[in-house]
Amino acid sequence: MDLTKSRGLLYIAGLVAGFLALSSYADFDSATGALDLHPISLYDALTTGLQTLGNGLAALAVWKGWGRK
Repeated sequence: MDLTKSRGLLYIAGLVAGFLALSSYADFDSATGALDLHPISLYDALTTGLQTLGNGLAALAVWKGWGRK
């Protein structure tokens, strides 16, 4: 794996950690890179994820004009 892909994976990992912190599933300290996961209810995580995915798909459908004749 080259350095560009490694750096990209590190950025993606930081992005995931940031999203977990924003959604109150974890505490992330970007200065030290420490990630402290909170106990996660699988039901709540799946419900939130599916609702977000559904809203995103609905917005995409409206934007693309799907469903119109």
